[in-house]
Amino acid sequence: MKDNNSQPQFPILRGESVSESGIYTGTAYLVCTREDLIQEWPDDAIVVLDDMLEDFFNENPKVLADIFNQVRVVIAEFGESIGQFATTATEYSAIGVVGIKDAADVLETGMHLRIEATENQCDIFFID
Repeated sequence: MKDNNSQPQFPILRGESVSESGIYTGTAYLVCTREDLIQEWPDDAIVVLDDMLEDFFNENPKVLADIFNQVRVVIAEFGESIGQFATTATEYSAIGVVGIKDAADVLETGMHLRIEATENQCDIFFID
């Protein structure tokens, strides 16, 4: 049996993929306040949205669109398979993940993650 310690063995979180499928590796950026949104995202950014921002995004859908325009993956503690978040992710051909209630507690800025999104499911792995 081949020993492959470089590959993630089990997901640290699982959520609902609401748009594109695929595998993506990048760095987590936790967004808990509106001020956290004011930054330039690196090429490998995976944005993690705290559920405290749900009302803000519902009232300001352009801000959500701006994020999806800049990054390939957004993970949210809020959202549904049919809603503004899912629609915006699909419009920008990005990987959108919703309903991960513990994302802001488990993930930290700087963590290297592997995202495996398939139809209706997304597994999130910590890779180093």
